[in-house]
Amino acid sequence: MILDQEVNLGIKEFLESKKAEVEKAIENYIPRKATKEWVESGLDKTVFELDLDAYTAGCNAPIWDLLDRGGKRFRPILTCITSEAVGGKWEDGLKLAPMVELIHNGTLMQDDVEDDSAARRGQPCTHHKFGVDTAVNTGTIMYFWPMVKIMNNEFGFDDKKKAKINDLFIKELLRVCSGQVWDIAWHHGGFTPNEKQYLNMCLSKTGVLTKFACQLGAIVGGTTDEQYIALGKFGQIVGVGFQIQDDILELTEDTFKEGKGSIGGDIHEGKRTLIVIRTMEVATDEDKNRLTEILDSHTEKEEEIKEALDIINKYDGIKYSKSVAEKMVTEAWVEVDQVLEENNAKKVLKKFAEYLVDRKI
Repeated sequence: MILDQEVNLGIKEFLESKKAEVEKAIENYIPRKATKEWVESGLDKTVFELDLDAYTAGCNAPIWDLLDRGGKRFRPILTCITSEAVGGKWEDGLKLAPMVELIHNGTLMQDDVEDDSAARRGQPCTHHKFGVDTAVNTGTIMYFWPMVKIMNNEFGFDDKKKAKINDLFIKELLRVCSGQVWDIAWHHGGFTPNEKQYLNMCLSKTGVLTKFACQLGAIVGGTTDEQYIALGKFGQIVGVGFQIQDDILELTEDTFKEGKGSIGGDIHEGKRTLIVIRTMEVATDEDKNRLTEILDSHTEKEEEIKEALDIINKYDGIKYSKSVAEKMVTEAWVEVDQVLEENNAKKVLKKFAEYLVDRKI
């Protein structure tokens, strides 16, 4: 239950106060060392013999190496908040909360391979520490292992609730991978999306997991159909706002960039962010052509990355992107406000949305 004094906390402090219980719940899904009981819960009874040490080295160890680096854990906490916001219990949301965080970290592990990133949360990426093969395979396991508890009905859900969770999982996992299709194709060059195409990609790639988090919480909390739909719309828009703010921080905040291990990483990867799209719309032909040339070259030269940043900073891309994010989240809140009764969880949910598009790290 969200207490009165917790409502008065800043959202960063609130998230920090809840992280420990979320991380304990994650360990109930993926232990630090593989055991026979745990492996068989997902893979069925062993026919011959399990090599548990090898499974730990190739699965559990890289997963926890990434998880132990930290993270905001805001997605699983969002599941708990929405469970309580629709009239359920925080503890019920906590049962499903690890699903979202594990899938999220699976996407990070695979994104880092696809982007050939150097560092994640201040350390070498998983594929640099454990190998590309392990990172790709373990990232995939992180997509599917969270469903084991639903498959085995460890929480005693009825068939209707299990089916709803399963349908949500399949649809949103397909959407997150499809969002990556567009992102990869665009930064390979040859494509420059317009603003609506970019926002649609964000709905799939980043909005999926916040939508998933909100709707999981709604399901377990005993949602109405109206609440479920409204929270889904709200969750995905919050995710888009989060992505836009990520793009802004990548170009403006040194602490944020250093944690990702590269300065101007989005420039090097050739990413077509909303900032870049806006710049392309309003820049002179000379600046537009030069920016495109730098992005498509995937340069690692500091002087060229700085040149690209200088072009971007000549125009209003950052300010414009910020205004788009704020407007979307404000409008998405209106429908949620109408379907949720007043309670502490609703108050925190609103503060939560405002924080995600105004954070500095």
